[in-house]
Amino acid sequence: MNLHFSKYILHGLATILLLLVLAGPTQAADLPRDIAINVMDHLSNSSLNIAATSGTVRLSSDRDSILIEAGQSIQISIRNGRVEARSGNNVIEGFRVDLLSDTGTPLRLNFGSESREYAGSLEVTQHSGNLKIINRVPLEDYVASVVGSEYGFDDLEGSKAMAIVARTFALYAIQNGRKLYDSERFQVYRGLSHASSVARQAAQETAGQVLEYKNELIEAVYSASNGGYAASNSSVWGTVQLPYLKARKDPWDTKSPHATWDWSINKNQLFGALSSAFNISVKDIKVGKTASDGRVTSVVLKGSNTSKTVTGSAFRAAIANHFGAKSLRSTYFSSNERRGSFDFSGHGFGHGVGLSQWGAHYMSGDGRSYAQILDFYYSNTSIKHLPSSGGSDQSLIGIPVLSSGSSVSASASSAALKDVSGGNQTSKETISTISKKDSKTQAATDGATENIWDKPNKANSTRSAKPKKTARRIGW
Repeated sequence: MNLHFSKYILHGLATILLLLVLAGPTQAADLPRDIAINVMDHLSNSSLNIAATSGTVRLSSDRDSILIEAGQSIQISIRNGRVEARSGNNVIEGFRVDLLSDTGTPLRLNFGSESREYAGSLEVTQHSGNLKIINRVPLEDYVASVVGSEYGFDDLEGSKAMAIVARTFALYAIQNGRKLYDSERFQVYRGLSHASSVARQAAQETAGQVLEYKNELIEAVYSASNGGYAASNSSVWGTVQLPYLKARKDPWDTKSPHATWDWSINKNQLFGALSSAFNISVKDIKVGKTASDGRVTSVVLKGSNTSKTVTGSAFRAAIANHFGAKSLRSTYFSSNERRGSFDFSGHGFGHGVGLSQWGAHYMSGDGRSYAQILDFYYSNTSIKHLPSSGGSDQSLIGIPVLSSGSSVSASASSAALKDVSGGNQTSKETISTISKKDSKTQAATDGATENIWDKPNKANSTRSAKPKKTARRIGW
């Protein structure tokens, strides 16, 4: 009896182990329906206004729960260290207040001069006298908004490629315990108002699809333009070379308006900005090393009695912080001193690693499918469809046009996508973006800079009349 029982137990354990092996890696096993985004985190405000586009809104706190009728304005503020939500004579307060439309319709959030609409729910807390907002949103609504905010072209195949990239990038971050933000410190997410019809279609038709390498999610970094030559992660960030982020020629990106550029700056102004950024009295600069993909990997800052070597990315960051995003657009550059100024000639806009948005746009125009686009920019990867782990069923991407209560009309939304915004950079540009397995290269140079990429450079925001010739992403 005991022998048979032992055999039964051993057989059961063997079966469980076999199932675990067949299940494969757990990293990419679940596809959440809802994800949490820190929205409007770049603003500091102690009050905001929220309303439902239609239907009632349920307000909940740790103390109470009430219903607010459709169309009624809800004022959120901080009182005695707690969050207070007030609508007419209805008041609710707590350390956290949750807002959810009972009918699943969007919530319109007015925050200072900003006005956006969000699917899902809003969670409001306070920290150091400022309101903090988390939008818990169906994944595909988030993806549609990111595609509309980041990509900005109207070609479907490029938009579908961007949808898979945005989805993979977000899920990889969640998997690695990172917080998601709505600004370019992560991926631009401006709610449903920026989910254009083509962005919605792209999200729908690729729903659940991600990029994997050996059954694990990849870090799907991207930028506006690589200048005709995709960069490797090792040359830009000094990290161990990843098999899916290799350098290669990109004939499609040569058509980008950022394929070549020139920028000149007064020598004293340049030295002053670098001196302030790197705490050394700069008297001269010299390009140190250049990688095989053309990216400058180090720059030597020469002082009166000393010198300092910084990474190419840190050098570019310091200049962009001071002179704007369209100054030194990438680390793919050469420089020349002439008559009291430095002349920079370069290629591309952004770090140039992974997908180029301009390149993807022109690949789509040449008849390439989204799968071909992704295969080109992320070699050795495969597209996988992840099963849903359940959650909210309030995705709104199926809506063919923006809701009638939207603060941005469909035509205005399309016009907004024509922008080339300025002055911000995402975490995708920082060294910490790619998992660093070897720090020796970085230890040899001073690559430390503050995260300057969240600071807006309003002077560089421009409009274009033709959406096919500009993109939302600024290149970081």
